[in-house]
Amino acid sequence: MKELVTKEVENTDFQKNAELAKAQIDQTLRNIHKRMSKVFHIDFAYFSDVKIIKCSEIQNELAQRTWNDLEESGVVQSSTQWNQTFETLLKNPTAEIFEYFAFYSPRDDTLYINEKMLTAPPEKIVSVCAHELAEKLLSRYTSSPMKSFVQPAVKLYLEAKKTNNTKRLHELLNIYINTVFKIVFKEGCCEAIALKTLSSMGYETEVTSLEKELQEGYTKCIGLLSYIENTKTSGEKRREASDVEKLTIEVLRSSQIIKGVAYYLGYPLAKTVLVNYGIEGIWFAIENNPPLKAQYFANPRTYLPLLKKTKISNQTEEVR
Repeated sequence: MKELVTKEVENTDFQKNAELAKAQIDQTLRNIHKRMSKVFHIDFAYFSDVKIIKCSEIQNELAQRTWNDLEESGVVQSSTQWNQTFETLLKNPTAEIFEYFAFYSPRDDTLYINEKMLTAPPEKIVSVCAHELAEKLLSRYTSSPMKSFVQPAVKLYLEAKKTNNTKRLHELLNIYINTVFKIVFKEGCCEAIALKTLSSMGYETEVTSLEKELQEGYTKCIGLLSYIENTKTSGEKRREASDVEKLTIEVLRSSQIIKGVAYYLGYPLAKTVLVNYGIEGIWFAIENNPPLKAQYFANPRTYLPLLKKTKISNQTEEVR
């Protein structure tokens, strides 16, 4: 029996009754939170706050969050060169992903939801809520790929621009591409955790539909990971700093597309890890040996031996 959305609420006109919609989303979130804690045997806290904001505000909030990370890394706002790259990074050609969009901010422990969600179909609300709760669950045990990437990447970029150092630009390109793979995997993990939770709540039909959508998106987009991996190889052959910088900017742009479909690309691999190693395997993979090759996403079974080998090695070291 489904626990989240009653027939009465399904028929509610969300545009005419926004307050009821907000209350329903909050109740949906709390119900999923309770079940997710039970399914994975983890007692993690609910969000400190849930805010419904406009699409433009969501984009500004994401931009501010990224800029805060940059400031913590020692980047001054007067750096014209970095500002130009920062603007490139924020230009997302897949703006439609913000239509039914939410994101969790660990900084203020707040879930931000696009107000368009107030008029979304119940199954869309359920899937988004479950995904963001999975993000909150994982944030308790794992570091942020984006935040861990920012400081070394910024330093490398500014140094490379100042000295025209090709080697430093190559290093930046490799760090960024590795970070994209980590983000794709983590997003896939959130989706795998979310769908397993929803399956336990009587949403088998919806989960089947969502998995079909994920598979279709995966099939269309999986080539993107091979593309940026090949870009890394191409970059290693470039000797002129100007060529490598152009390649880096190209990767920054294409990566925005990849981030927009990350949960499509990461779900099959994440589900494979979750099924074989459970939530502990997910944490271990993200923190200790993330999949950094396109082949692992194209054929998830090829990643399991590597993960198993790393886990055994890690356990051996702990015994010593």
